[in-house]
Amino acid sequence: MRLEVIRRIAGKELKLFFASPIGYLFLLAFLAVTLFVFFWGEAYFARNIADVRPMFEWMPVLLVFLSAALTMRMWSEERRTGTLEFVATLPVSGWEFVLGKFLACWALLAVALLLTLPLPVTVSLVADLDWGPVWAGYLAALLLGGAYLSIGLFVSARTDSQIVSLILACFVAGAFYLVGSPVLTSLVGGGWAELLRGVGTGARFESITRGVVDVRDLYFYLSLGAVFLTLNVYALEVQRWAGDGARTRHRGWRAGTALVVANLLAANVWLAPLTALRADVTEGDIYSISDATRTYLDQLEEPLLIRGYFSNQTHPLLAPLVPQMRDLLNEYEVAGGGAVRVEIVDPAERPALEEEANSRYGIRPVPFQVADRYQSSLVNSYFDVLVQYGDEYEVLGFRDLIEVKVVGESELDVQLRNPEYDVTRTIKKVLYGYQGGDSIFANLSRPVEFVGYLSADAVLPPALADYRDTLQQVLEDLSAEADGLFSAEILDPQAGDGALAAEIEDISDEEEEARRRAKQDYYNAQIALGNMRVQLPKPGEEA
Repeated sequence: MRLEVIRRIAGKELKLFFASPIGYLFLLAFLAVTLFVFFWGEAYFARNIADVRPMFEWMPVLLVFLSAALTMRMWSEERRTGTLEFVATLPVSGWEFVLGKFLACWALLAVALLLTLPLPVTVSLVADLDWGPVWAGYLAALLLGGAYLSIGLFVSARTDSQIVSLILACFVAGAFYLVGSPVLTSLVGGGWAELLRGVGTGARFESITRGVVDVRDLYFYLSLGAVFLTLNVYALEVQRWAGDGARTRHRGWRAGTALVVANLLAANVWLAPLTALRADVTEGDIYSISDATRTYLDQLEEPLLIRGYFSNQTHPLLAPLVPQMRDLLNEYEVAGGGAVRVEIVDPAERPALEEEANSRYGIRPVPFQVADRYQSSLVNSYFDVLVQYGDEYEVLGFRDLIEVKVVGESELDVQLRNPEYDVTRTIKKVLYGYQGGDSIFANLSRPVEFVGYLSADAVLPPALADYRDTLQQVLEDLSAEADGLFSAEILDPQAGDGALAAEIEDISDEEEEARRRAKQDYYNAQIALGNMRVQLPKPGEEA
């Protein structure tokens, strides 16, 4: 292939595009729809979250129509005017023609995406924006758009009508998006749902835009684009063939095209098990699952259910925490390798699950007073996580997951406390509770040592002196049951020169001070929580 020829073809197509006002109308329409979705459709200001994810959530759908519009005339016009036969006789290879037109369309797509860049820039000026997911989203949009463009070029090469090309390209690209959407995956379960999400372009796009760049997702878009570009080259090559031409050469082209397509698609299957090819580009690596968590997930022998109960209508200080929890729980599903099933539900939309949560798991909504400039109302909101393994389950409630700090006299800082630690600790509890049965030592990986500090009977009250024998008997029973995994020792701090007592006293003073500070923080947080439950700040006002 000659790069100079490809560059000239791409340049010619770009000049033709901008020589007509239609090209500018396409770009302005894309920008207008993007702004409408961002500010009106997703109610950016009402979300109270400093990100641009609403724009990227709709990007796979918007790119379907933009890509079809950019490619609908590329080959259809050549077929309609009869110049495609002339093109086929030129001393230019099919790959040079196809890549030239593709690069021209891709450059136009990049211009369209560049027009949306002021959105994240504006958000970063008014709030602290994490740019990692933003750049990842633009990268995913370029690759997904390239895949859609290759589909549009192939469809355009098969028809001489621009309208038909537009409709068919939208249909094919839209089908790839719908395959992995919840509309279809909710109808099937287990492996079939996972397979559909793997084929769907939208499901993979969502993972990248939240800040987790997976090589498998990037290659999927590249392979999809390469497959349809290969089919496009084959469609042009067929135009060169005479009806009574060299049939052996024709069969070679068909076989070669089929092998290229098969290898491009098979590489996705080969890459599927490689879950380590991921990079967390968020600030602070908030979606990086720790090795300790993976250790517990590797011990799963049965499916683990993690279900998040999050209400769409909730306190504005809690609203930014919902997508963080949702994304983190999704990472558990990825790290679990099929052993973890994550469900995110809004109980208001799923009455059956709400009834189950209330009656079986004891999950209850928390009342918040929601107010804006027009009205004030009381909303029952859920912010809970259920972790179930076998017949064992634990619930992380509203107060288990968040941390409230009083920043000023009338300002609250509401953050997730330590979500991965809380969820992993709960997984460990249900895992060991289910596996251990009646023995508390069944899942210990190393011995546990118990050290007790008891003064001599002469200085202890009679009741505590009698308790020594009871404690000693319990420790002996545990040691016998543990089979070497548990040992106990009782020490007298005042024995000898009293050095042990002095050491304990120093440690106790430090612990007492830490306990006093923790108690004061807890007291302040409880007051803040009570205030948050009673009154909600109006948008634009202080809490």
